[in-house]
Amino acid sequence: MENLVQYVTGFFPVMVRVSGLVMAAPILGGRGVPPQLRAALTLVTALVLYPALGALPVPSAPAAYFALVIRELVVGLGLGYAVTLVFSAVYLAGQLIDVPMGFGMVNVVDPQSGTQVPIIAQFQYILAALIFFAVRGHHALLRALATSFAVIPIGGGFPKGSLAGTVVEIFVSMFYLGVRLSLPLMAGLVLADIAMGIIARAVPQINVFMLEFPAKILLGLLLLLALLPGYVSVLTRIFSGQGDLARVLEAFMASF
Repeated sequence: MENLVQYVTGFFPVMVRVSGLVMAAPILGGRGVPPQLRAALTLVTALVLYPALGALPVPSAPAAYFALVIRELVVGLGLGYAVTLVFSAVYLAGQLIDVPMGFGMVNVVDPQSGTQVPIIAQFQYILAALIFFAVRGHHALLRALATSFAVIPIGGGFPKGSLAGTVVEIFVSMFYLGVRLSLPLMAGLVLADIAMGIIARAVPQINVFMLEFPAKILLGLLLLLALLPGYVSVLTRIFSGQGDLARVLEAFMASF
């Protein structure tokens, strides 16, 4: 019985960190994922990781143990939030494209969040999720989780003041990444606006406003189709072992 209690008290903080990542990470923690599947994934991952960690310095005092559990939950949620920021950059790129393309007022229901989202943003988000699994980004995420126990060992202190600054830097870099992902298509749509302006000045009889809306949608879809191979290549680099996702996770863990 004593060995069982010792095992459970050491295993529970590990499971809490894993559960924080599963809850906060996109795809894994979405509303479309059944709670039973998330609970099973958390339990199995923790059971696999726990034997490799060895003896853990778990405090015996209830207050100290509670503080340890809260710290592990913060670490897990932070790792999941770092992954969410990378996917949010992809989503932001789609939102920036939707407005000039004419889809700014056309939304669809996102099964992950249960809210209405722009069409192109949702398309790029789903494509990013597919590429994430295709390039084994979930393997890289699990490796980062395993590495976090060495970089941020259980039983350490709470994060220092540098964590807030690191989160802000990650947020800014992901916002910049989203803007860069949207620039090629946005540039083509801006050129279309310029061409429509020239036509309106040269041939005033043409109702440019009636012509512009379907023309920009058609042009945007054609540009999206033409840029899709390059877009897939960029997403592959983002989710690769040395891509933006890995750098974001490393930066977050280094701030503890």
